[in-house]
Amino acid sequence: MSHMKSLALALLLFSCAVCFAQTGQIRGRVVSKVELEPLTGVNVLLQGTLRGTTTNANGEFLLSGIPAGRYSLAFSLIGYQHELVPDVEIRVDSVLEFTIELTPVPIQTAPVVVTASKREQSLQDIPISISLMESHTIESHNFVSVEDALRYVPGVNLTESQVSIRGSSGYSRGAGSRVLMLVDGIPLLTGDTGELNFESIPIGQVDRIEVLKGAGSALYGSNALGGVINVIMKPIPQSPSISSRIYGGLYGGSSYASWDWGGGTRSLNGVALSYGERFGETGILAYGSRFSDDGYRQNDYRRRYNGYLKLRHDFSSFDAVTTTFSLLHQRRASFLNWKDLDNALVPADVQQGDWVRSTRFFLSSQYQHVVSKDAIVAVRGMWYRNRFEDSIDTTTHRSESDVLRGEGLVTWSIDPSHILTIGLEGNIENVDADLFGDRSGFGGALYAQDEITINKDLQLTLGTRVDLQDLDSLESDGQVNPKATLLYRPSTGTTLRASFGRGFRSPSVAEAFVRTSFSVLTVVPNPALKSERSYSYELGVNRYLGETALLDLAVFWNDFSNLIEPLFTTGTTVQFTNVTSARIQGVEIGFKADLFDKSLFLDFGYTFVYPRDRTRNDILKYRPRHLLYTASNLQLGLFTLGADFRYLSRVERIDEAFTGFIPDAAERVPIYVVDLRFGADFTTKGFPLSAVLNIRNLFQYNYVVLVGNMDPPRTFILTLEAKM
Repeated sequence: MSHMKSLALALLLFSCAVCFAQTGQIRGRVVSKVELEPLTGVNVLLQGTLRGTTTNANGEFLLSGIPAGRYSLAFSLIGYQHELVPDVEIRVDSVLEFTIELTPVPIQTAPVVVTASKREQSLQDIPISISLMESHTIESHNFVSVEDALRYVPGVNLTESQVSIRGSSGYSRGAGSRVLMLVDGIPLLTGDTGELNFESIPIGQVDRIEVLKGAGSALYGSNALGGVINVIMKPIPQSPSISSRIYGGLYGGSSYASWDWGGGTRSLNGVALSYGERFGETGILAYGSRFSDDGYRQNDYRRRYNGYLKLRHDFSSFDAVTTTFSLLHQRRASFLNWKDLDNALVPADVQQGDWVRSTRFFLSSQYQHVVSKDAIVAVRGMWYRNRFEDSIDTTTHRSESDVLRGEGLVTWSIDPSHILTIGLEGNIENVDADLFGDRSGFGGALYAQDEITINKDLQLTLGTRVDLQDLDSLESDGQVNPKATLLYRPSTGTTLRASFGRGFRSPSVAEAFVRTSFSVLTVVPNPALKSERSYSYELGVNRYLGETALLDLAVFWNDFSNLIEPLFTTGTTVQFTNVTSARIQGVEIGFKADLFDKSLFLDFGYTFVYPRDRTRNDILKYRPRHLLYTASNLQLGLFTLGADFRYLSRVERIDEAFTGFIPDAAERVPIYVVDLRFGADFTTKGFPLSAVLNIRNLFQYNYVVLVGNMDPPRTFILTLEAKM
C-alpha cells in the first residue's frame, strides 16, 4: 500500500511539473473607453477553465499557469458593457499582454448571479425574481452584519433577526426559518435552533448578497420554502492587497426625558483588517474584525470578534480546491421587551443582567474540476459548530450543536439547447442542550434540472428534487418538489417570465423539542409537529424604458399547508403548532434608472402582501402589507451623496396574548425611516483612502418592529478605509 501511495504521489508531482512547464500567462489592463481611466474590480474569466481574477486599483490583472491553447476571455463590471475576447492564444513560457476598453452603458447592466440555477447566469436570463446587493453598497452603508444589509432589499422584512421574503415568515424568536441562507452555495443553518446566524459571516469579506424570492426547494431543499439568501464571499486577490477599516458612531439622545435611562452618550465602534495575495498556484486571504456597541437601550451591549481565513490552490487550470474557516465569539446582554412605554429603553425588571455568550465556527471546502468546456463537477462540504450559553431570569441554559453537510453536483451543457444540472446532498445533525435534550437527525436529497433553449426568444426550465429528512423521534418525512419556469422575449428590451415550484421544510430541533421559561412565558415541546409544504407561483415582466431605466413587475401567489407558527395554547403557555392552511398573495414593482451620464442612480422597490391565515380566516401575524424602499446616489467627482427611505405599514396582527403581561404591547405604528450618507473616495487620485458618514433614522422616528422593542434612534457613523 505504501508503494502505491508513493507511486501516486510521484505521478501527481510529475504531472504538475509537466503542466507547469507547458503554461503561459496573460497580463493586462482594463480601462474605461470614454475617460481611459483604470477600472477597479472588473471580473476577468478565462472561459472553459477555473482561472479568473479581478482588476486592482490600477485596472491591472494577471492570470498565470495557463496551459497552451486557445481560449475566450470574458470581462464584466456593473455599469459597463460585457466584453468577450475570443481566440486568445496562449503559448508555452510566454506572456500575452494587452489593454481592453470597456464601454459605459446608460443603466446598470445585469450582473452575473449563481443562486437561481447553481451556475453563473446573467440576471436578465433568470426566469424568477432575484435581488442583488453588491459589495460597494455594503461598504457605503457601513453595515455591521448581513442582517443589517437585508433590511435594504426590496420585498424583505426582518422582525428582529427573523427574515421574511414576501411575507413568508412571521416571528418565532430564532426558532426555525423558512428562508435558507447559503455561504458560497453551502447551507449555513444552526443545528439546534435552525436559524440564520448572520453574525457568523464576516461582513467585511462579502462580495455580494443574492436574494431569490419564492420557493427554492426544487434545487435547495428544506428551509428554502420562502426563498434563498446566498452570501458570496470575496475572491482572493491576484496581487498583494492590504486594507484597514475603522469606524465609530454615536446614538442620538432620547426623544423623551423619561427614556433617558443612563445619561451620557452611547457609542459603537469597530475595526477590521484584511490581507490577501497569491503565491503561484496558492492564494490566501486573512481577515479579522472587532465590533463593540454600548447599545441605545439598557442591558443591550454587544462585543463581537470575527476571524476569517480563505485558502485556494489551483492544481491546474481545470482543478482547484477552496477552503474557508470562519470563527465568531460574542458576548452580549439580553433585552427581550421593555418595562413599559414610559420606560421604552429599559427592560423588564426580571431581565436585568441577562446575557448571552456564543462561539460559532464553520469550516467549508469545495473542489471544482472542469471535465471539458461543456462540463464541470463540484464537490463541497461544511462543518458548522455552534455553542451558546445564556442567562434568562437567573437560569443558565446551554446548547452545543454540530451540522455536517455535503454535496456533489455536475453541470453539463449537453448541446447548445440543453444545460443539465444533477446533484446529490446529505446532512447530519447532533444537538446536546438542556433546552432541547440530546437530539440527532439526518437527511438526503437527489435533484436534477434541465434548462432548455427552445429558440433565441424562448427558454424552458424543468426540474425536480426528492427530499428525505429524519429528525430524532419525529416521523420521517419527505417530498418530491417539482419546478417549472418559462422565459420569453417578445421584443428587444422586454422579458416575460413565469414560474411554478413546490416547497418543503422539516421542523427544526427547537420548534419540536424546546422546553423553557422566560419572563412569564412557558414554551413546551410538540413531538407531533409535521413538515411544512407549499406551492409557489409567479408571473413577471422586465422592461427597459429607453436607455436609462429598467422596470420590473411581478405577481406572486403562495399556498402553505401545515405552516408552523408559535401559538398560545393556554394562558402564557406557547407551543409551535401546524397552522392547517395559509395563503400569501401580492405584487412587487421594481424600478432602476441612471440619469445625467450615470451621475445619479435611482432605485425603487414596492411590495404589497396579503398574508391570510385560511384556518382562522384572519391575517397572519407580524407581516406588514406594504413594504416600500427607495434609494438614490449622486456622484460628484470624488464625492458621493446618498439617501434611503424605508416604509413598512403598521402590522395588523400580533400575538394578542402579549398584551396580558407586556405593558403597552399593542403599541405599534407604521414605519418611516430616512437615512443619509456622505462619501469621499480619494483612491482614484492615488491616495488610498475613502471616508463615509452615515446618518441613520435622520428624523428620529420612534417605531416598534417587535412587540415591546423600540428600534434605534438617530445614529451617526463615520467610517475610514485605506486600501493598498
